[in-house]
Amino acid sequence: MAAKRTSAKAVKELIDGLGDRLGRELSTQSVLFHQAIAERLGLKGTDHKYLDVVRRAAEAGPVTPGDLVQLTGLTSGGVTGVLDRLEAAGFVRRVKHPSDRRQLVVEPVVERYAEIGALFAPFRERWAVLCSRYSLDELRLICDFFEQATALMAEEIARMQRPAGPEAAPASAAPRAARGTKARPRRPTL
Repeated sequence: MAAKRTSAKAVKELIDGLGDRLGRELSTQSVLFHQAIAERLGLKGTDHKYLDVVRRAAEAGPVTPGDLVQLTGLTSGGVTGVLDRLEAAGFVRRVKHPSDRRQLVVEPVVERYAEIGALFAPFRERWAVLCSRYSLDELRLICDFFEQATALMAEEIARMQRPAGPEAAPASAAPRAARGTKARPRRPTL
């Protein structure tokens, strides 16, 4: 019986360490890493990640600023600010919608992808070396953990973006990106 309590305590301590220490540290380093990438690109930290949202969404078809409001949970003014900065830096352009000339479509500037990829190349090389330390089964387990952790985070984002109180909207009303989907309803998921 004492062994089970010791084992349960050890598991709890490990889980607490994953969330409290390692999770926070990984999250912080991720934010700082992407801030450094953004600065190299002449962007603000989060703008670099919103560029990724635009790029992924555009793979499914035309993306309007309204689509980006739904995908990001930002206000329309917030999306406009992000798009202004991305356009000024040459990473997106706003053009007329192909079938509705009253709307604008946001297009990523594909020619800039190589520049972004070059900034990530050293990290990708070191990531491959790190991953090579693990067996195929261990890598599958790590992938499963990251997928589950990502889904959990998306659910928490959706929960936090819902209005508080009894009038709170159901989870299905949360922004699409927060629910883990990457495309608008009229398009297949990415």
